[in-house]
Amino acid sequence: MLTLEQAQTAILAGVRRGERTEGVPLARAPGRWLAADVVSRVDYPGFDNSAMDGYAVRVADLADGSEARVAHREGSPTRSARSSGHKTERGGGLTAGGFRLPLSGEARCGDAPGVLAPGTAMRIFTGAPLPAGADTVVIQEDVKRENDTVVFPHRVEVDQNIRRRGEDFRAGETLYGRGRRLRDFDLALLAAAGIAEVTVCARPRALVVATGDELVAPGVPLKPGEIYESNRLTTLALLEALGAEAVDGGTAPDDPAALRALLRDAADYDFIVTSGGVSVGDHDVVKQVFVEIGKIDFWKARVKPGKPIAFGHVGNRAHFFALPGNPVSSLVTFKLFVEPALIAWHGGTPAATYLSATTTTDFHRRSGRTEFLRARLYSEDGRLCAQPLKGQGSHMVGPLRDTNGLIRVEADSAGFACGETVRVMPLDGF
Repeated sequence: MLTLEQAQTAILAGVRRGERTEGVPLARAPGRWLAADVVSRVDYPGFDNSAMDGYAVRVADLADGSEARVAHREGSPTRSARSSGHKTERGGGLTAGGFRLPLSGEARCGDAPGVLAPGTAMRIFTGAPLPAGADTVVIQEDVKRENDTVVFPHRVEVDQNIRRRGEDFRAGETLYGRGRRLRDFDLALLAAAGIAEVTVCARPRALVVATGDELVAPGVPLKPGEIYESNRLTTLALLEALGAEAVDGGTAPDDPAALRALLRDAADYDFIVTSGGVSVGDHDVVKQVFVEIGKIDFWKARVKPGKPIAFGHVGNRAHFFALPGNPVSSLVTFKLFVEPALIAWHGGTPAATYLSATTTTDFHRRSGRTEFLRARLYSEDGRLCAQPLKGQGSHMVGPLRDTNGLIRVEADSAGFACGETVRVMPLDGF
């Protein structure tokens, strides 16, 4: 029987990466996996521009000699005579005896870059192109307007409040690598880079089948011995969330002929995921049928819940996963084995996220298998806490209402005490 890591390694080694690609417009890109690197079409920012509303100037024009020249031309008092002049409350703002420059024009967003006349200041707005000749922007809170004259503070430095061309990224720079799954946030960067369409992996086709004589669809009156089927819809949703085109294959009785008929076209899919019928009972027919139509790479892994799991291939394209029938076992094994395979198929790099958390109760068990406990994760006094939930049986779905993480208990561990630090895997909803 394989350990968890051995089983995961065997699966990833057996994944046949998808080769079909397609172009999609940016609006439909979130959730898709890139099949090619994305390279910027432009420098960003595309030109030097102002980071603030204010005034564009050339610092050399505010040197002592220039100030004296400007003050003399305008009939303004000398620096010492202006010592009681205006001062703002803002730190680093206008101080006594500020420099004066005449105002000449303005720069607005959407304008072509202008030219700053020597010895003048230009009104400029956030995002507007920096005029040629200017080398700094003084924010409007730090100046005083006197008709067509601008009074500046004593201390003005080069490159204040300026966004330089290409300081974020350059044309030709790789923004996202192949195998990256795009998020909603990524649209902002891609659009700013001039990207209208991206090349992505075509969605893998996945067939989902539940097996068992006892299974009926929710809403149908139950007969004695029957139960409602709950794995299939959840598996379909999980596959769709990972970017697959999931196909509902329905349920099959514990009959090899019926399952063979249902899987007749299985080789035309990229993934086949079944639940139930994979253990060692007389009516567990899934393994038997897959041996006939494909090749099983391994069967059983030393994990809890979910020991009876099989992985293999049908034809040259399809990967199959036979998951356990107990609902929690099916969910946990999907997370541990199917999800990484889907990511690898898209060219991504699977990497489980684990955090450290403090347990709130004791848990004791017999060692032997790597176990995943349903838990409620929450933050308290700046630390992450993990509360193991009551009812850890693999058939018990009630605790799922509070489950937002899994506590990992290593195979050689006999459990943990309240207050100990454990590794937890956050789930959706955390």
